[in-house]
Amino acid sequence: MRKWALTWNLQSLFSALYLHAIFLFGSVCVVYSACTPEQRTAIMNCSKHERHTRNYDYMEGGDVRFRQLFSGTQWFLTIDDSGNITGTQDPTNCYSILEIRTVSEGPTLAIKAVKSQHYICMSKAGHLQAKKTYGKNCDFKENFLENKYNAYSATNKDREMFIALNQRGRPMRGKRTRKEHVASHFIPMKCWDEERRGE
Repeated sequence: MRKWALTWNLQSLFSALYLHAIFLFGSVCVVYSACTPEQRTAIMNCSKHERHTRNYDYMEGGDVRFRQLFSGTQWFLTIDDSGNITGTQDPTNCYSILEIRTVSEGPTLAIKAVKSQHYICMSKAGHLQAKKTYGKNCDFKENFLENKYNAYSATNKDREMFIALNQRGRPMRGKRTRKEHVASHFIPMKCWDEERRGE
């Protein structure tokens, strides 16, 4: 009796795992259908950044990086086609692939979503906005923190205001952010192909 029950339980477990695997594969396929081949490659090549390492390659001649910004509140920063800035917990989301370009020393950066082609900017009131055209309110200073995270502050403001995602993955108003807040902390997830080129 016990042997039969154990066999039946194992069969049920394997069946459940099989169905779960099919569901996950289908979900990934639906997400990937909206991506170009280049974006699919970028997503497949992106890996979790080592928290105890830094990448300074862009300061030594390479001025463009492709990254996913993963927040301390456990969200990937995204900018969709309508210019909505929000967080996702789906690492395969096409809108989470960002082009981070150095525009001046500091380092001062411009951050643009690869798929939607929107820049992330901050208004004078501290609201995060997405714009198709680059402007000075799209400049951010990259701050390297002691906890191995980065923080991105707007450069054209009287006080420091940061890109931040709250616990629900929604952008916070800049005036309510601080450098020490977890919501303002991001890990730029590096891609394997860039690591290989740097070796």
